[in-house]
Amino acid sequence: MRRIFAVAAAALLVSGCSVIPASRFLETYGEPNPDPQHIRLCHGYACRFVTPVALSAEDWGAIRATLDPPAADAAAERQQAGRAVAQLTVVAGRHAGLAVRQRRELINPSDPSQLDCVDETVNSTTYLMLLSGAGLLRWHRVGPPAHRGTMLTLDVANTPVLIETGSGRGFAVDTAFADPGLPPYIVPIETWLAAVIPEYRQNAAL
Repeated sequence: MRRIFAVAAAALLVSGCSVIPASRFLETYGEPNPDPQHIRLCHGYACRFVTPVALSAEDWGAIRATLDPPAADAAAERQQAGRAVAQLTVVAGRHAGLAVRQRRELINPSDPSQLDCVDETVNSTTYLMLLSGAGLLRWHRVGPPAHRGTMLTLDVANTPVLIETGSGRGFAVDTAFADPGLPPYIVPIETWLAAVIPEYRQNAAL
C-alpha cells in the first residue's frame, strides 16, 4: 500500500499540480484586493515563492485597452478577458522572472521560474480579480477556482472561473494549456470538469 501511494504521489508531481485545491493557496498567498500597484504572484510550484508586483501606468493602460470598447455581450467579454489575462501573464510575469517559456520539467522546485497549475490558477484568478475590481468586467464576476481529479485518478487540475452574471453559468479560464502570452482555454466549466483537452494543446511542443 505504501508503494502505491508513493507511486501516486510521484505521478502527481509529474502532472505538475497539487492535490490540494488552488482555492486554499489563493486564500493564503493571493492578494485579496489586487490593484495595479498591488499584485502577488505565485511561482516555483504551489506558491513556494510569492513575489509582489506593481504595474507601471503604461502597462496598466495597455491592459485596459484590451477591454475597450466594452464588450457587447458575455461571450465577447470572455474573449477580451482572455486576451487581458494573456497580456498580464507576460507583463506582470516579467517583474517576477516568469515571462520566460516554461520548460515544464517534472520535478524542479528549486527553479522559481517554473509554474504548476496551482501557481497558474492563483495568478490568473488574481488577474481576473484585478480586471473586475477596476470595473472592466460588466458581464461576469470572478468565481472561486475549480478543482478536479484525485490522487487515485492522477488527473489533478485547477482553473480560474468566470461566472456569467445573467445566466449564472461558470466558465473555466485555464492558462495551463497555453504558453505565456497566448489566450487561455475558455470553456463551460462542465467541459473543463470532463477533462476535455483542447486541440491546440495536443499539438503543442512541450
